Amino acid sequence: MKRSTSLFFPRCVSEELERFILDNGELRTLSKGSGVSKQTLLNNFIYVKNGLVFYKKRTNNYTKPKFSTIIPSGRLTDYHLILENSCTCCKGIESARDSDVLIINKAVIKNLMKTDVNLFSQFMMDAVYHTERQTALAVFLLTASPKEKLVKFLFDALTTFGNQFNSAWMEVDIKLTREEIANALHVSVIKLDLMLGELKKEQKLKRVNNKLCIHHSVFEDLSPCPLGREDATGCQSNNLLKYKQKNMISAINSVSFDE
Repeated sequence: MKRSTSLFFPRCVSEELERFILDNGELRTLSKGSGVSKQTLLNNFIYVKNGLVFYKKRTNNYTKPKFSTIIPSGRLTDYHLILENSCTCCKGIESARDSDVLIINKAVIKNLMKTDVNLFSQFMMDAVYHTERQTALAVFLLTASPKEKLVKFLFDALTTFGNQFNSAWMEVDIKLTREEIANALHVSVIKLDLMLGELKKEQKLKRVNNKLCIHHSVFEDLSPCPLGREDATGCQSNNLLKYKQKNMISAINSVSFDE
């Protein structure tokens, strides 16, 4: 698994921060479907050691949509409000699978200002970057078409979980239900099924040994979404214009595809 970030999947914490969390965090096992209490979320950071969780958040305006972010292992669920223990939004964690998480109190992180200023600075820089990415994701989910969201999600899953883009067909190595993917994309399950069915008819998607495989042609016209700096270089705009000819895969991996 890559440590770098994508729009739909936050990046792994650094090795130094991971060691610190493992040494100072409280291990807790979450069964599938269980969560973490509101009070725990207010005063602590949650690190996913093993498993998969969903981080769900909504503004305090309940007419606004709720966003569900997929958090694989090796990542913090959020870097929320490090310098205070109050909260201005409703957020929650639901374990998608049986998962091991580490609970680390905010005070322990803040104490790094005295004991390890370099690690604290790194954490704060990571927090700024994480917030930027989550803002970009929210904008993307609210403005992109359902198909654009699906294509970007599939691309992010491939890049995050180690695919090298060196063959015509690429296996998506993440086990999520249709409902879970639909929630992450902000679409209905019915709409997701229709889009997947369309890709199958176009012979761009298939199942092999019960695993989803995507043909590289799905991504040829996809360009970076806002702030998607990891996907391509030289993008001169930040205006949600997401389709630019063949600049995504070529930037990630300049290889010829073997049919």
